[in-house]
Amino acid sequence: ESAGLFSPLMLTIMLTIVLQGMLRDGVTTWMPSYIAETYSLSNQTAILTGVVLPLFSILSLQAASTLYRKRFSNPLVCAALIFGVGAGAALALWAVAGKMSALSVLCSALLTGAMHGVNLLQTATIPSFFRKHGNVATVSGVLNACTYVGSAVSAYGIAVLSETVGWSGTVLLWTGIAAAGGVMCLVCSKPWQRKFG
Repeated sequence: ESAGLFSPLMLTIMLTIVLQGMLRDGVTTWMPSYIAETYSLSNQTAILTGVVLPLFSILSLQAASTLYRKRFSNPLVCAALIFGVGAGAALALWAVAGKMSALSVLCSALLTGAMHGVNLLQTATIPSFFRKHGNVATVSGVLNACTYVGSAVSAYGIAVLSETVGWSGTVLLWTGIAAAGGVMCLVCSKPWQRKFG
């Protein structure tokens, strides 16, 4: 049932997946450069800070999964909340820029961790709702592809952006992207409830 997969609801959800892919992989890729340039650290030191991100993302996946299972029946409401945490982390990252490198690393880790959580909810949880249509694998493939679209856009986009508007502007844009993802998930949660609730 491709109509269900390419309905306005699902297309909006796909867009939020592109947004989290941009943030998750974009921040992970560019964080060492951001830290090196903002705090005048050597590249080796900055790259070491990147080790924190994967460790934190494992914890975040666990936290998102537990939160969804124990507190939510609607994956989009849960995703909206986690997008909100990401937006808060990005805003904090912008606020502490140039002041404390450790806090900047922590905020970056929280931002990417939140996006790992959103990704888990959207690409691992949403396809199971399509079981009765018999197209779980197709939905799963399409949603995963959206993550990689976001990832590809951010790899080049963040480089251009940081050159054009500087890191401060880039981090503010990350805040906006996370907030927009949260709002879109919240807007989609009601029609989702009607369709799958």
